[in-house]
Amino acid sequence: MRALIATAAGAAALLFSSAASAETVSIAPTVYEPAYLEKLEDDYGVRETEELDRMVTVALQSALTRAGATVDAAAPVRIETTIVDARPNRPTFQQLSDEPSLDFGRSFGVGGAKLHGVIRGADGQVIEEIDYRWYETDIRFAAGTSQWHDARRAIRWYAERVADAVAD
Repeated sequence: MRALIATAAGAAALLFSSAASAETVSIAPTVYEPAYLEKLEDDYGVRETEELDRMVTVALQSALTRAGATVDAAAPVRIETTIVDARPNRPTFQQLSDEPSLDFGRSFGVGGAKLHGVIRGADGQVIEEIDYRWYETDIRFAAGTSQWHDARRAIRWYAERVADAVAD
């Protein structure tokens, strides 16, 4: 019984010490690859950047917190994310206004995203780079999804990789 209590106490101390030494990071505003920004302006609509920015920030905060990191705007370690590409599952507002034959409820397709992340230290040097790309390949899984469902999934998986890199 004493050995079990000692083991549990040791495990709790180890858990506490690893949480106490967790990394503090900041999340830079999301940027866009110039070619994709042009696609946003021409096809999807610039207003979609607000939703994509929010998805990246929320996913990173959530994944980093689960990994034991603290997110603080003044932190010396900085995570920079570039959206290289993102495709919606449903037409965006600009697509609906540009193409009257599209229907928000009935028009759908496969989506996904490609992201590039850089983790920088306090000195500005690159600590690690993360590239992540995921697109749905089966149209059957796109029916009944939200506008940015597959892109959100890709962003969440990218954020998990970033959090793993920060935790290491």
